[in-house]
Amino acid sequence: MLRGVSKGRVPFGSGRLGRRAAARPIARPGLLARLDAAPGIVVLTGGAGAGKSTLLDAWSGATADDVTAADVDDVLRRHHGQKLVLATAEDLAIPGSVQVRADELAFAEDETYQVLAAAFADAEAADVLAPDLHLLTNGWPGLVALTAAWLAQHPAHERRARLLTLTRCEAELADYLVPAVVAGLSGAERELVRRLAHLPGIDARLADRLDITEDLRAIPPFVQELLRRPGWFVVPEGWKAALRAELPLSAAEYSRLRDAYFA
Repeated sequence: MLRGVSKGRVPFGSGRLGRRAAARPIARPGLLARLDAAPGIVVLTGGAGAGKSTLLDAWSGATADDVTAADVDDVLRRHHGQKLVLATAEDLAIPGSVQVRADELAFAEDETYQVLAAAFADAEAADVLAPDLHLLTNGWPGLVALTAAWLAQHPAHERRARLLTLTRCEAELADYLVPAVVAGLSGAERELVRRLAHLPGIDARLADRLDITEDLRAIPPFVQELLRRPGWFVVPEGWKAALRAELPLSAAEYSRLRDAYFA
């Protein structure tokens, strides 16, 4: 939730009302303002799940300027007055660049609350669990969204106990939760995620032509609609490797899918 905005005003009911459209990624006005204000080159640094791709999508969708792909080396040589935003898992020492590091990409507790409120469609329940979820995940955006999706798959009265079990998890949380969240998806949702994890993205027309789904929609955190390209859905890069391992395609399936996609 944005600072200074009452949680009571978040437009969610007191309980889940059946299947509904998934919420868009939460707003990051402070970070978007930094990208807008920074001159020249901006470097976003953070590992998988840090929220780099989502932030880049939000910024490029909100900016009034055209966003154009360009050769990085060429832009570095002659970027006079141009804006270049790079996302990387490792530090890049580029003189004069603005560095936005993982600790800045991490959610504030209010933002963790927003993710939970969207997942639960229940502001009060999200308010109760947000502090503990924030401490557990250190506000890491991908992990917050993954845990919220997992908790939302359980009855409301079980969620606090479920969250407590994660504090005793010996495996990496993402390694434990990805299979659990995938298992909680419907068969149609799993098939969408399984195929989309191998593709650049799809819209409803492509989904129909490839016979993937007739119900193309966001499935947080694994399927997101791009803000800069409404109607276009992708699996964020940070989740693709884990999902390909969890929901593999055979070599023949992969070849048929790619051939049909680019036909």
